[in-house]
Amino acid sequence: MSKTTRRAAIGAVIKLLCDRFPQTFSHHGQRWRPLKVGIYADLMAVLGDSVRPRDLKAALRAYTSTASYLRALSAGAPRVCLDGSLDGAVTSEHEAVATARLAELANRRLVELANNKPAPQHTVQANTLLAAPPATSSISPSSEIPKPSAPPGAKKLSLADLREAGRRRREAAA
Repeated sequence: MSKTTRRAAIGAVIKLLCDRFPQTFSHHGQRWRPLKVGIYADLMAVLGDSVRPRDLKAALRAYTSTASYLRALSAGAPRVCLDGSLDGAVTSEHEAVATARLAELANRRLVELANNKPAPQHTVQANTLLAAPPATSSISPSSEIPKPSAPPGAKKLSLADLREAGRRRREAAA
């Protein structure tokens, strides 16, 4: 499957999720809400054979990797089920991971701007297509761009930290 075909399949699944579960999944411009941990299993039970598991996983990964979704992950924010009801809250560990991921996205965007690369087609908004491209004289080479440091108070999570968070989550669910 080509990259374009794969992106189209993922986009179709996200559109299906937004249309079928509007109280849970957000379209562009709407308020994004953190999803319930384990929502994949709920979706598979409801959708059944209408969506391939691989496509659903990829669509959820794409949806939860957007900056809008990551910004919604603040500690204590309620998570939502498929019917829109609340199920749990965002932990401080999840907020730290989201903050780190947002910093990575910002750094990647700075590097793309410095190298004068166009933004990926799927992230370009309609109103930005009409804007004039940035002047190359005001952009510094990527070697001069400072690397963003970790957000204040957030530490870089190690594999041991992630395993510990998973262990605590499993204990809390049991």
